[in-house]
Amino acid sequence: MIPQEELRRFGTDGLSSETVLESRKQYGTNELTPPRRIPIWKQYLEKYQDPIIRILLVAVVLSAIVAVLEGESLLDTIGIALAVILATTIAFLTEFKSNREFDALHAMRDDTAVKVIRNGSPSSIPMRDVVVGDIVLLEAGDMVPADGYLLDASETEVDESAFTGESEPIRKVVSDTLLKGSYITGGRATMITAAVGDQTKMGEIASSLIEGSRPETPLQIKLRNLAEIISRFGYLMAGLIISVVLIQDFIIGTPPQTPLEIAGVILHACMFAVVIIVVSVPEGLPVSVTVSLALTMRKMTRAKSLVRRLIACETVGSVTVICTDKTGTLTMNQMEVAASSIEVPSLSSELPQDPSEWITLNAAVNSTAELEPSRDRLLTVGNSTEAALLRWLHRSGISYSDIRKAWPVISQDYFTSKKKRMSTIVAYGSRRYILMKGAPEIIASYCSPPPDLSMIHTLAGRAMRTLAFAHAELAPEESEPAVMQWDGYVGIRDEVRPDVREAVKTCNDAGITVKMVTGDSPETATAIARETGILSDGIVMTGPVFRGLSDEERLHIVPDLEVLARSEPHDKLLLVQALQARGEVVAVTGDGTNDAPALRNADVGLAMGIAGTEVAREASDIILLDDSFPTIERAIWWGRALFENIQRFLIFQLTINISASILTFISPLLGFPPPFTIMQLLWINIIMDSLAALALCSEAPHPALMTKKPIPKNASVITPYMKRAILLTAGLYILAGVGCMAIGFPFLEKPEQQASVFFSGFVIAQVWNGINCRGINGIMPPVFRGNPVFYGIMGCIVLVQILIVQYGSDIFDTVPLTPLQWMGIIIGTMPVLLIWPFLRYIHTKSENV
Repeated sequence: MIPQEELRRFGTDGLSSETVLESRKQYGTNELTPPRRIPIWKQYLEKYQDPIIRILLVAVVLSAIVAVLEGESLLDTIGIALAVILATTIAFLTEFKSNREFDALHAMRDDTAVKVIRNGSPSSIPMRDVVVGDIVLLEAGDMVPADGYLLDASETEVDESAFTGESEPIRKVVSDTLLKGSYITGGRATMITAAVGDQTKMGEIASSLIEGSRPETPLQIKLRNLAEIISRFGYLMAGLIISVVLIQDFIIGTPPQTPLEIAGVILHACMFAVVIIVVSVPEGLPVSVTVSLALTMRKMTRAKSLVRRLIACETVGSVTVICTDKTGTLTMNQMEVAASSIEVPSLSSELPQDPSEWITLNAAVNSTAELEPSRDRLLTVGNSTEAALLRWLHRSGISYSDIRKAWPVISQDYFTSKKKRMSTIVAYGSRRYILMKGAPEIIASYCSPPPDLSMIHTLAGRAMRTLAFAHAELAPEESEPAVMQWDGYVGIRDEVRPDVREAVKTCNDAGITVKMVTGDSPETATAIARETGILSDGIVMTGPVFRGLSDEERLHIVPDLEVLARSEPHDKLLLVQALQARGEVVAVTGDGTNDAPALRNADVGLAMGIAGTEVAREASDIILLDDSFPTIERAIWWGRALFENIQRFLIFQLTINISASILTFISPLLGFPPPFTIMQLLWINIIMDSLAALALCSEAPHPALMTKKPIPKNASVITPYMKRAILLTAGLYILAGVGCMAIGFPFLEKPEQQASVFFSGFVIAQVWNGINCRGINGIMPPVFRGNPVFYGIMGCIVLVQILIVQYGSDIFDTVPLTPLQWMGIIIGTMPVLLIWPFLRYIHTKSENV
């Protein structure tokens, strides 16, 4: 920030149009430069770092080399390349679109109107146009648009929780600093701007954030491990093929004599090996994962979670610990009257006659707050505690503005942290009355007889901010009475969101630990944590104590730590690091600028869409558009559904790959012709699988997802149920395939018909198996309601298969079949559906054991 002395040259009468241009040229604009993002071209190329994609790229190169040397068509090479390009492009475009929506949120914030003095008179300009030297006029409810110094302060209170983590407003006086992103919660102020954009405190923190490497997500770890297994299987099969071909041609058969013949044998073996690799590698898996992420991302956005990183859709489903803020996330972020000594506010048109009417008058008149109607809610202008009293009156049908008109204010003595009370003198005809409200023990000291404060202590133990009310009639020329009359009290607090306790319970049932991190006092934090179900028999600790521990001590204590009170943003980062060191997958919520390091380092950073600062949202993976904890629970639900949908597709595709690759491998060993052509394999492995990915990845989440513990980060993506399903189904396909090749199909005389029926039967059997794959882990979703898209897509696969066989003979080496033959294929492959009840029976028995 520029020192106050240097700002004097700008004066206090506001900038002229010429001076504005000079200041902007010298000190820059009031816009934060986004953290250095990876160039778009590099973001796209990074999508090719996926392990499965790398294997496919190797297959593309080998396939192209063999095709060129053999003089064959490059159709198979082009098909694999298109699958790679499709998967990477979908992932890139989905993230790109999400970031565009994210940038739109920033643009809306930068367009917020700010009142300044320009050319000697007040005017309103967009926040982005504020420059150094501008005189900014601020009042309760305004966000501070830049860093600066106070020239004038009238009972000014500022919420700097975005920087300090402290929820209580701070009183500011002339010459104090104001920081961009903080809020004026009380009084009025005039500020001279001393730093804009990147030169502000917020800008300094933002500049330290570099978009780049993040912790490897659980899904990425699992898919990398799966890719290693698949690649080993593919290369093993390829090695076996090469060995078998070479043994057949060099040892069993007549060995080649010339170098050209030897090269031909080796080339043939390599071509066969490439076919096996192409069959073994699940080309549709990248498309499946990408489509699943994209679909889930759109559904999560509709559920109030704007996803910025595509992979975060799954990561949030693997979360084992949530470190959540209190204000606005667990609570409504709006102070409300939750208890009082009177039943309801009331006021007659005459002089108040009972405590209820005196409290109503006091709440309406002895105040500086206002309520501003906005759509379907009343916005707070001024002190949040006083606004809670006004909303309390509004709910009882009482207009505070009408009361203020009927009771003109003579003078007001504003609340200060030292006095802890506020008083207002009002006129009623020729009589004067003093209305006082404030801390109960302070108000009680003015009253006689002294009131009983036991109930107030009870409310304080329930995390309520208590206010007491008293009044007295003033004698002529008297400013304060000797004794006041006690009227009663109210308990005010930021109410817990009604659905939070159930959401916390759901998370606990799902094996997810919820920890609360707040700047509030231990007493308030404990009360809210118990009410929401976060605190049971764990530890409540303050930030200073926690940060004073050694790394080893923190590592030991974090499993039992449930509430961290009086915490600063850096404490949140220490908590995240300690939990991650124990192998936890950590989600963190944050809204303040200083929350950015914790959001960036967490496995999933969840920023507040309403109360969050630009820096917090920039550092996040997901933005909660409604700032609500239940939205986190719903995001986890969708994330788990996404992972389960990927598992469904893995069962589907690995069953195909294992059975197709083994059939392709053993058919020549048994003296049979290859069961599939290259084009048929491309249809099965790329196009059909991609369509099946769309079908299986559209499965809606089911309630049982939130009754299981999170899948460990290092656990295999292939569960015991999946292994049984894949091996059993693939084994039956292999046995049936070998039997059909050996015996042949009845009533079919030509080999071309036999091959066409074999090809079609294999595809239709996969369609039936798609229904089995929906019932993963023994849970079958509703037949149609769970995923109506599934049947439409599977029907399309059957239709396309019929068209391929009937009209694609030149490309797919097929011959047309009769309607009766098609009916026989469909009915003959239907027993595949019996596999799922058998798998469910085995799964149930293994779980009971």
